Amino acid sequence: MHNYNQLVHSNPVHSDFFVVNWCIGNTCNFTCSYCPEGLHDGSVPFVDLETACRFSDQVIEHYRLLNPNKMFYFEFTGGEVSLCPWFLELAAHIKGRGGHVGMISNGSRAMPFWQRAVEHLDHVCLSYHPEGAKPEHFFAVTSFLSERLRVHVNIMMPPERFEECWGFAERMAEVPNISMAIQPLIVNFDRVLYDYTEDQRLRIEKQHQLVVSKIKHTRKFESYRGSMTKVMQDKRKTAAPQVLIAANENSWQGWLCSAGTEQIVVNMNGGIFRGWCLEGGKIGNIRNGKIAFPQNEVRCAKNFCHCNFDIMCTKRAEVESRPHPW
Repeated sequence: MHNYNQLVHSNPVHSDFFVVNWCIGNTCNFTCSYCPEGLHDGSVPFVDLETACRFSDQVIEHYRLLNPNKMFYFEFTGGEVSLCPWFLELAAHIKGRGGHVGMISNGSRAMPFWQRAVEHLDHVCLSYHPEGAKPEHFFAVTSFLSERLRVHVNIMMPPERFEECWGFAERMAEVPNISMAIQPLIVNFDRVLYDYTEDQRLRIEKQHQLVVSKIKHTRKFESYRGSMTKVMQDKRKTAAPQVLIAANENSWQGWLCSAGTEQIVVNMNGGIFRGWCLEGGKIGNIRNGKIAFPQNEVRCAKNFCHCNFDIMCTKRAEVESRPHPW
């Protein structure tokens, strides 16, 4: 039971963006133990560039007809996005249509790739995976990108390497103008957190005060998604998705959710859904171009929300109308 009845964007500008979270494939050069094999085994080939461009055009054209002022943010995930041979060409195409482009990456590609990529990107989310990452290279890539565009850093926290990763997070806080999240891990992307100690969970919940607040900001970059705000009448409290997950406050069963009207997701097979929860069912596939774009909110039937991306869209509890007692 929540003590609020709305979850809204803390930054009102985020409501102006329609966001596409697109898993471009499952080819990856890392094989992290906490990542399901199907997300990194390369079993699903990339679609072709023409199909990818056609789908991005469909999204932009559909929602611009509904709202000429609507802005678009395409965020690509994987697998490892930087391994897609035509990714930068697609990014350039979307930018040419007035869209914004971001990617989630493990940051492992050599510096020449990032030197080419910066002109086609607006945002990069770098995920630090301690089982595969080279700390010095990750730090160098983050520093290079943060001088040129918006950068967010996720620090993945396997319990058995917690202190090592916490120390790296403290070092990353020395890089100015980034945002950062110390990410708790969920077993098989289900409900159960990995076996963190009480002290570890408390530190994750208090990560902003302990680490993130130390990051210095001298410039402002445009952002597209971020923290949410709990609203109950005149009371408001900001909450980051990773903190909601760590505190087991990530259930909105029975609420109306804007997944599908503020966002859609594309899985590695080209299937299109409202969110990674798959609530509301499949709405199309990029391979055949047939898409039934949602018109309304969807009522959540899930008993928890496991994905940061799905958490970062508007949700509201319906207030029942009751007759007056007189």
